[in-house]
Amino acid sequence: MMKPVDDVSVGNWIRPRLSAVWGSLTAVVPSGFDAYVRVLHPVDVDGDHVVRWRDVAAVTGRRVHPLVQWWRLIDSPHSINPRSELWDGGEPDIGSLDPPDNQRLVDLLAGHTNSPNDAYFAVWEGNGFFHPGATAIYAAGRSQSRPAPVVSLARELIAGPRLRHPGRDYVLLSGPLRDASTIPDLLGAKPWTPSANLVWPQDQSWCIATEVDFDSTLVGCSRAAAHEILECPDLESFPASPNDSLQYDADVVNT
Repeated sequence: MMKPVDDVSVGNWIRPRLSAVWGSLTAVVPSGFDAYVRVLHPVDVDGDHVVRWRDVAAVTGRRVHPLVQWWRLIDSPHSINPRSELWDGGEPDIGSLDPPDNQRLVDLLAGHTNSPNDAYFAVWEGNGFFHPGATAIYAAGRSQSRPAPVVSLARELIAGPRLRHPGRDYVLLSGPLRDASTIPDLLGAKPWTPSANLVWPQDQSWCIATEVDFDSTLVGCSRAAAHEILECPDLESFPASPNDSLQYDADVVNT
């Protein structure tokens, strides 16, 4: 069962291992792991179905590769609120990995830690479900959400301590990895289904990082864990390097 963490110092190992170079892979996920993987967020077609970036590439005639950027993949003239005549079938979620993919990733990594029942889940404090009366726009051109009451666990977390990182502060939960998919219900986040922005087991054998502004999730882990993620047919993933840039202009293939 998930519970709030009062001693957020359990996450202090992460910040010293983050790069100061914004947009770099290790500015999001800690340096020092043997391997890194980038997991692309699936593309929400109609709220009930998703497709993969490779499916979009088959339509747009572009190429999926480790440093692919969504706006380049659909041949948009702009990186912000990208639109394209080649693709109008939805877009990947920003700042959250789709629940089935998220649970699949966590389940795979549970086999690569000695503490699968003792894990930490950091959630960005700026999410609307932490703040009374907050509203949010789901995406450009879509309707605005209605204000919703803040559930008791969310109120307790937002009143508590923060795990502080450069540019991002988080509230912290602990619990077994198998309960990762329960976070949206516990925090009263529906209809959103946010994944935690940082996940790591007590033994710090790996770390999952989903930056608020990114449409992909990054994993630092062992080579064996990376191999298993890359071989999983349920995830669209690529090997990554600590020095990789994920800035908007990093995709020099689809130019």
